[in-house]
Amino acid sequence: MPPSLLLAGTLASIVGLLFHAAFGRRLWQLPLYWIVAIIGFLLGDILQGLSGITIARIGSVFLPGGFAGAALLLGLTWLLTTPVPESQTPAVRRPRRVRTPHLERNG
Repeated sequence: MPPSLLLAGTLASIVGLLFHAAFGRRLWQLPLYWIVAIIGFLLGDILQGLSGITIARIGSVFLPGGFAGAALLLGLTWLLTTPVPESQTPAVRRPRRVRTPHLERNG
């Protein structure tokens, strides 16, 4: 495995796991955030490499683009997977039962 890919995967894993530690609410989000961070980091790295901007680079890993790509995809994933708190959902109202007095018949 190339060292640059190993470095990118390690940094993306750190970002994804820290993101879950800060914002994750469910255990099933952990592998999702980890995978999304790796994909976002690699996409950001590729896009920065294609743009020609060569600042903050370790070997062939472009750090600003990688972190920005991971943060962008993690934020989008968080928005799509975080459930709405119950306090913000409208309460389901049940219809009230109206009690009517029984009419007595005098025979």
